[in-house]
Amino acid sequence: MLGDLVHQVQRERGSASLYIDSLGRIFSNRYKKQTEAVDIAFEALRTFSTRIDVRDALPVNFEARLKILVQKYQELPALRDNIHLMSTRYTQALNTYTFGYTTPTIDAMIELAQRASGHNSALVSAYSNFVQWKEKVGMERALGARGFYTFSFRNQEFCDRFVALIAEQKNYLETFKALASPSQIAITQGAIDNSELEALATVNRLLEEGAPPSEIEQYDGETWFELLTQMIDKLRAAEIDLVKGLEGAGTGPATASRLETVRKKGADNLITQYRPFLRSLPTFAAMDDDDLDEILSFAQIREYSKEKLLFLRDEPAARLYIVLDGWVKVYNGLESGEEAILQMLGSGETLLESAVFLNVPAPVSAQVVEHALLLSIPAPVIRQRIQSNPQLAVNMLNAVSIRSQRLVQQIELSRLKSAQERVGWFLLRLALNQKPSDGIIFLPYEKSIIASYLDMRPETFSRTLQKFRKEGFDVSADQVKMPDRQALCDFCDVELAGHCVIAKTPDCPRPDLTDMVAEAVT
Repeated sequence: MLGDLVHQVQRERGSASLYIDSLGRIFSNRYKKQTEAVDIAFEALRTFSTRIDVRDALPVNFEARLKILVQKYQELPALRDNIHLMSTRYTQALNTYTFGYTTPTIDAMIELAQRASGHNSALVSAYSNFVQWKEKVGMERALGARGFYTFSFRNQEFCDRFVALIAEQKNYLETFKALASPSQIAITQGAIDNSELEALATVNRLLEEGAPPSEIEQYDGETWFELLTQMIDKLRAAEIDLVKGLEGAGTGPATASRLETVRKKGADNLITQYRPFLRSLPTFAAMDDDDLDEILSFAQIREYSKEKLLFLRDEPAARLYIVLDGWVKVYNGLESGEEAILQMLGSGETLLESAVFLNVPAPVSAQVVEHALLLSIPAPVIRQRIQSNPQLAVNMLNAVSIRSQRLVQQIELSRLKSAQERVGWFLLRLALNQKPSDGIIFLPYEKSIIASYLDMRPETFSRTLQKFRKEGFDVSADQVKMPDRQALCDFCDVELAGHCVIAKTPDCPRPDLTDMVAEAVT
């Protein structure tokens, strides 16, 4: 019943996209009928969940979760009223449908499968990736219908978002195939291999290749909606059969061996080189090797070119990112058209940990500023493992706390410190990361981006560098050479002192900070 409800809500979300963008000129009757279909599915679930035999059969504490979900669906009429009044934007409606209804319902479906007595972990993991894949196809239906109706494919940011969605689909599908049993793959084969749906693959390929809008715009919004609905209905039929296959599934040695092979394959192909580095990060600290390998078996490592957009604000937080190499800027756009750079993230730092942990949309946008190598893990995988792994939950909370503390420090840096103090702090941070033996600090990205990150204009940054030149620093286009090892120590703070190799030694000119670091650790 949960699966039927989310299927109907996915269709209502897609119908709403055309209804809103057309200001009610099209899909008015269809949207109304679909809301009625959702209400029927919801009432069936509500009635079913109140039966005593059902409540007795539910896992411990799951009844409470189901009640919360039911209460949430009782708020759905308010969203519909706003849509009928055209008082809500398309993106707001899309996010509300996604994060208010489809995502928590899917999470409940997966949890129920995971907690079933005698469940097979490999089959459940495959099923989990299947329903997440189906959700991404549902998102493609809604976004594509809007794209063709409003000619949004002529907007590069919209195309980038769509390509990212296609990549998410492929990742879930590939992971499903890797984990699925032969019978599970056979069930889904008919839904995937359908010549009638080759048109969808063509459009996706054109988008990925960056084809001009004239080649992409082959459909109107309604035709696209119908094409995707055919596919999603087939996936729903396959999903029902997959659920039947989960009932009473044991943990036979063949399946367990298959899962272990998948884990090793993922680790060997993607993670081997970086595993020691990942093990040292706060996100994976103190985790058992088996638990870490299981998470990393779902990971993906990709190279990103300069200026590649990773995600936009208010998009679904589909993956947790970890920077292995390169630099990524985290920013928000201003009404003036300018950007407010909130953070510059380098090797070992994570993106979207709070959004993934809380299951909310991305609060910021992110873009690669220099060629980068990123590892990413699907958000549902992280959330599933948090429920069963207390150490990962603690690590994620620590990561969110550290990020919050750094944002506070960034605000202090930009508002309370002079331009020279900000630049000095930034150069010292680079020096501690790069550990130059010859005193040469390389500027990792363009000076205009550094200036924006430090909340100053490019000309102010250039004048400040000139002041450093007068104090003995050798400043060139992309590097700064320190006159001596301790030339930047006056700009140190507690956070930087915690990473300094001369802290706690007689050479440290700031013992006061060393004492503060020791107190913080204690």
